[in-house]
Amino acid sequence: MSALRQFLRSNKGLTFAALLMALVLGIAIGSIVSDGVFSAEQREQVAELKIQGGGTPQVLEQSANLAEGFARVATTVGPAVVNISTTSVIKQRSSSSRRRQQPEQQEPFEDFFGEDFFERFFGPVPPGERRVSSLGSGVIVDSKGYILTNDHVVSSADKINVKLSSGDSYIARIIGEDRENDLAVLKIDVSKPLPFAKVGDTTVVRVGDWVVAIGSPFGLEQTVTAGIVSATGRIGFSSSSGRGIIPFTPSGFGDYIQTDAAINPGNSGGALVNTRGEIVGINTFISTKSGGSEGVGFAIPSTVFVNSYNQLVGKGKIERGWLGVSMNVYDMTDELAQYFGVAGADSQGLKDGDGVIVTQLIDEKGDPAETGPAYKAGVRPEDVIVKFGGREIETIYDLRSAVANTPPGQTVPVLVVRKGEVKKLNVTLAERTLEDRDRNGNGDDSLSFDQREEKEKPKEIGLEFETLSQADAKGLGLEKAQGVKIISVSPGSLADEAGLEANQVITNVNGTPVNRSQEFYDRITSMPSGKGVILRVLIGTPPGDRQQRQTSVAYTSFIKP
Repeated sequence: MSALRQFLRSNKGLTFAALLMALVLGIAIGSIVSDGVFSAEQREQVAELKIQGGGTPQVLEQSANLAEGFARVATTVGPAVVNISTTSVIKQRSSSSRRRQQPEQQEPFEDFFGEDFFERFFGPVPPGERRVSSLGSGVIVDSKGYILTNDHVVSSADKINVKLSSGDSYIARIIGEDRENDLAVLKIDVSKPLPFAKVGDTTVVRVGDWVVAIGSPFGLEQTVTAGIVSATGRIGFSSSSGRGIIPFTPSGFGDYIQTDAAINPGNSGGALVNTRGEIVGINTFISTKSGGSEGVGFAIPSTVFVNSYNQLVGKGKIERGWLGVSMNVYDMTDELAQYFGVAGADSQGLKDGDGVIVTQLIDEKGDPAETGPAYKAGVRPEDVIVKFGGREIETIYDLRSAVANTPPGQTVPVLVVRKGEVKKLNVTLAERTLEDRDRNGNGDDSLSFDQREEKEKPKEIGLEFETLSQADAKGLGLEKAQGVKIISVSPGSLADEAGLEANQVITNVNGTPVNRSQEFYDRITSMPSGKGVILRVLIGTPPGDRQQRQTSVAYTSFIKP
């Protein structure tokens, strides 16, 4: 033992010990790295596009680095991106009928030169037909000639021409359309396999990742632009002027990828690819005031378009999942999160202050019922859905998109929080057959909080209310309801900020039913200042609206002043 100590204290011994430690450290690091590589290779893509033909997709073995620029990506994916030109026959109106059309129906040419331009130079325009052409892009995703593009590129076309990067042209036919997600699948008949793109997994796309957009902006084929992912999970929105979104207003089912890669009219339907050359998005619209790219473009992610593509090719139609719940229309406040047991900072996203509150269980007509998929799986009113499948649910848009883009019949694990307790449920989705329908006599004297509250408060509750009479309940389609009807809400008040509106009916305060105006008033005034007020609200049919008769439930909150 003493000889070993002497050896280790010698120069040779110290050298040996250092080499031994380096060897051990190297083995440990190698094990960690190899484990990471193994897990990455074994990770399955969330959604896989079903290929009909054979061959190998156009894709790089590894991500291109910035030193190479984006040339390898463009060279690899370019052959799979096509130019789409369409021709439509439009019935020409006479001059008099053209003058009667609404401003939003006018042609862009008329915006610049006036609707009577041709008439002033060439005389009255007779009724007839004229041909209109438009341009877009598409991506070959199967060697048999299947092409993904935007529905708005081809939906009104009488003739669709597809031009490949090789210069060959084909007449295409529409296999199917998913108009809510603005997707369409085309097919061209080819005699030999075509180069096609590999679909990537957008669930691993991060804000800041480099992406490349390939398409035919303004008809300029095989145009390549580069940028980064600016945001993910964007929802569809519209412009108040009608000119902020080019070329269309999307629906609420897409979790759009936002990018600053230049996208212009004609890029629609083209590819948004990562640095491996995998298709992570289908370019679809831009937000602009000028009509051109301003660095805010949007693409449909693979998590959405793969599901649509597989259904259109396999079934010829789109079937959407249906859960059978009504969701709270108001934002999750700190008070609501605390009340429903989801307040906190959970790193797993289960109790981190967000989620979707289930207000009631409904049938396919939107009426309260205990027959839908959610009820059968064990979901109950006042549950908070925090996870659907592998996706964290933060807002109603997350849940709507996740459910709508899941095929009916599929069983999905769902996590809910019920009174602070996390429950795992398995929901087998049904098929959605209707559009989502989330919408917005006792004779007591009316009361108002503002008549009795101290005037020095910075903000009043701003709520005038009365006991719900039988006549009012019937008029609102709430015949069996009891509670307090809102008469008016003061602009800028706490009630206004909470989203309350006239003719809504408050039924519960912090879980306790309130049936009369005095009872409601006493309940609120007895609370200490600073306490959260949780309201359960019934939203019926506004007076005078006899087209739809539907009731929905919502929860909102404010802090007692």
